[in-house]
Amino acid sequence: MNQAYSSPRRRHSPAKGITALIFGILYAAFLLLHDLLPTRMGIALILESVLPWTGIVLALVLLMFLIRFSWLSAIGFLVPALVWTGMFGPALLPNEDSSDPDLTVATHNVGARMPQPTAAAQNIVGRDPDIVTIQELESLSGKIIHKELDSSFEHSQVVDTIGVWSKWPMSEPEEVDLGLQWPRAFATTISTDHGDIRFYAVHMPSVRPGHESMRNAALRRLATTMETDGAEHVIIAGDFNTATTDNNMETLVPPLQDTREEARGGFGFTWPSQFPVTRLDHVLYRGFDATSDEVLERGSSDHRAVLAGLDLK
Repeated sequence: MNQAYSSPRRRHSPAKGITALIFGILYAAFLLLHDLLPTRMGIALILESVLPWTGIVLALVLLMFLIRFSWLSAIGFLVPALVWTGMFGPALLPNEDSSDPDLTVATHNVGARMPQPTAAAQNIVGRDPDIVTIQELESLSGKIIHKELDSSFEHSQVVDTIGVWSKWPMSEPEEVDLGLQWPRAFATTISTDHGDIRFYAVHMPSVRPGHESMRNAALRRLATTMETDGAEHVIIAGDFNTATTDNNMETLVPPLQDTREEARGGFGFTWPSQFPVTRLDHVLYRGFDATSDEVLERGSSDHRAVLAGLDLK
């Protein structure tokens, strides 16, 4: 007697997609707990500087989900996707404020070897900012930029390698002690058409993986200075040599706010200029509303310049 052949019924393993689930949950935990990363060998510095880019992991989890389609792999993708979106999604929303700000602030680290300093200065001046701060003025290119800005702004203050140019009068500079052997920050009061503004120009110490202690100490000192400054309207602009996602910035943001975080419109990476992967240059503030934050086109410095618009509250 011939018996009809019937193929065995395919069994669905309850563990199907478990790899995607584990991978996704671990990545979500990493995002939520990144401030616990060890500082040894610069692990925290490197990963926190490029934290938004770790979203590439989501693509890998999505691939696992598509290959091993199951409710476990779906959870493995959705959980970290929601965490990443909650952390970085708001920054990607478009900036819808089209009004003219009360004032605009530009900051640029011009680098020690800038081959086209005149063009760099004209690029900033052409955007008609009200206040400009420049870092690394000690080089020949910095001196050329210094001269160019002097011809475009009536008021200026320079301390060592940092300068501020303004359309409005400024008080004498007051050096801010960052615990270094040389000046890397100063404060001045700018008498604008909208009232007095306390302006800080800063250039935090450079960092290398495993050697962040000097910069971190300088950030803490600056945060202490902010706590004792009772001015209603405060702006701090410059090269902080740290990303907003670095947990060491939590001493400053909050209580201060960051123009890129508030104005949105993208991540606003500024370094390295050829292909920016992180944001080291910031405009922080108190007593304002951020209306815009724009990263200017690549120049000949290793940093890109930032132009931020602010309205007084």
